[in-house]
Amino acid sequence: MRRRPAIGEETIHQFTVAPEMTARLFDREIHPVYATAWMVRHVEEAGRMLVEPHLDPDEDATGYSIQLTHERSARVGDRITVVARVTAVDDRACTAEFEVHGPDSVIGRGVFVQRYIRKGSIGGR
Repeated sequence: MRRRPAIGEETIHQFTVAPEMTARLFDREIHPVYATAWMVRHVEEAGRMLVEPHLDPDEDATGYSIQLTHERSARVGDRITVVARVTAVDDRACTAEFEVHGPDSVIGRGVFVQRYIRKGSIGGR
């Protein structure tokens, strides 16, 4: 039987907002705060941290859906913590709820679903 994360399993992903993580569009800074695009990336990394230890040698996982609300700003230099917790898991997918914490409060939250796939099945010819 394949190994899967357990419901309730949690991971913590921490980092500091760097200047390149600000809101940028068209190769220019739009706002000098932590960008939503970077929040999506960090949530995906936290989700990967949940599934990767449980993957068999011939399988992988890929992002399937993400629902994210970016509630508050964070500034360059702020310490950010993504807390992701498995809420549903089966042989096809792992669903995690997450919160993104800034220095003083929750700055984002949502749900991230990853689907299990055969290793090497994406991008191959």
